[in-house]
Formats: sequence, C-alpha cells, structure tokens
Amino acid sequence: MTTAILLALTVVPEIHAGTLADGKWSPANCGTQPTAPEIDSRSVDAYNRSLKQVREWQQKAQAYNDCIVKEANADNAVIAEAANAEQARFRAEVEQIGAVAADAKAKLDGR
Repeated sequence: MTTAILLALTVVPEIHAGTLADGKWSPANCGTQPTAPEIDSRSVDAYNRSLKQVREWQQKAQAYNDCIVKEANADNAVIAEAANAEQARFRAEVEQIGAVAADAKAKLDGR
C-alpha cells in the first residue's frame, strides 16, 4: 500500500500555484499587486483624471485579487489531498499492525 501511494505521488505533476516561505504564502503567477493611484484634488480636471486612473486601477486590482483566490484555492486543494492521503496511509498502517497483533495473539492463545 505504501509503495502504491508513493508511486502515485511521484507520478502526479506539481500542481501548486503559490509559494510558502517562512510562514508567508504569496501567489506565483499573479504578477505584482497594482499600486493604488493618488487622488489629485488641485482642480476639477485633475480630480477627473484621478478618477479615471482609479477605475483603471480597480480593474487591475480585481484581476489580481481573482488570481490570488484561484491560486490559493488550488494550493488548498493540493494540501488537503496530500494530508488526506497521508492520513489514509497512516490508518492503513495502524490497521495492518493491529491485524498482525491480533493474529499473533490468536496463535499464542491456541498453544
């Protein structure tokens, strides 16, 4: 069973999206977070230009945020799958040692 799980894990390509270093997760393929523009209130025209920049920034920021969510969800799924596989492997090992112990006890009780 352990060999089958290890073989399955070696065949699975890397699916992770982000990176985890020193306890901090960051997206790998989302580019850099867009910097919010400043609002220029020196004149009506300057203010209107600022609002145009804000609208453009909002679109970029939304795309960046959507990318982060997508990568985080992908990484969460990979982590959950790996943890579940490890738990299943451990349960199988516990069950196997329990069965071996029960067989040994039955053999010794039969003497």
